[in-house]
Amino acid sequence: NMASRLEKRGVEIAGYSTPGPQGMSLCKLDHTRKVLMEDYADQVKKADSFLVLACGQGIHTVIDATDGGMVHPGCDTTFGGETVSETQIDEFCSLCGECIVEYTGGLCPLTLCSKGLLNGACGGAENGMCEVDSQRECGWVLIYERLKTLGRLDLMLPYREPKNFAKWSRPRSLQVSPEEATFCSQDGKITISNQD
Repeated sequence: NMASRLEKRGVEIAGYSTPGPQGMSLCKLDHTRKVLMEDYADQVKKADSFLVLACGQGIHTVIDATDGGMVHPGCDTTFGGETVSETQIDEFCSLCGECIVEYTGGLCPLTLCSKGLLNGACGGAENGMCEVDSQRECGWVLIYERLKTLGRLDLMLPYREPKNFAKWSRPRSLQVSPEEATFCSQDGKITISNQD
């Protein structure tokens, strides 16, 4: 594990932990605070910093959970993806905030199309392979084949408006209560009632 690898390099390790049972992650502040400040309190008191093997969200959660502790990122996150196997993670969603996969057979054109086209293929694909990256299947060929299998090629007909990239402004937030959820971005606030 990472602790033994660091010790071999002369780094003193006060302790280490994983998020816990399946379904738990560093993103859950209350859980991470309990693990670090209660379950591993003695080790945390001895530590001058924390090596966090998670994305930037997990790193920030450790900062909050330790009341401002010094953190060292152990990962360089490039995207969120599906763990297909122990050695492969694939990206299927760009987290754009304007999802249209209901109309594309569950496949995200923004992610699967190298050009991020929303209204069909560019016309440059050869033998089903992308013209930008010939090692990748054309995202729109995949979408077409999926919709054909589902008997829903009609979903390709309507024009899709360009994405509102203001929703991608950072940082964004989501505030959730029993009554409603509010998403905040540079584009403004969108509130959805939980009572409907």
